[in-house]
Amino acid sequence: METNHNVLSEPTEIKNKGFKLLDDFFKKHNWYLCKNDINWIQYTSHSKQTDVFDIRIDKTTIHVSVPLKNSSYNYVTRFDNYFLASEYIENRLTDLISV
Repeated sequence: METNHNVLSEPTEIKNKGFKLLDDFFKKHNWYLCKNDINWIQYTSHSKQTDVFDIRIDKTTIHVSVPLKNSSYNYVTRFDNYFLASEYIENRLTDLISV
């Protein structure tokens, strides 16, 4: 999986409006967009840039890769709608940042 760990230089609006609420949730928890294309979104945190949430959208599927807590691995899954993908990602971020 190709990753780009550079935080975008200026605060920017997410291009894929289907993930606007998820974008707000990430920003609330101090995570930053490092990839902001209509079909490819990535978030990372300054505190642990190896933790990357990767979202790739094709015609029928949303492919999601999420970091695993206390691990150097990511879990990869897929969804067929934005709501389920967003709900899953939000839950995984909550799990990851909880103490």
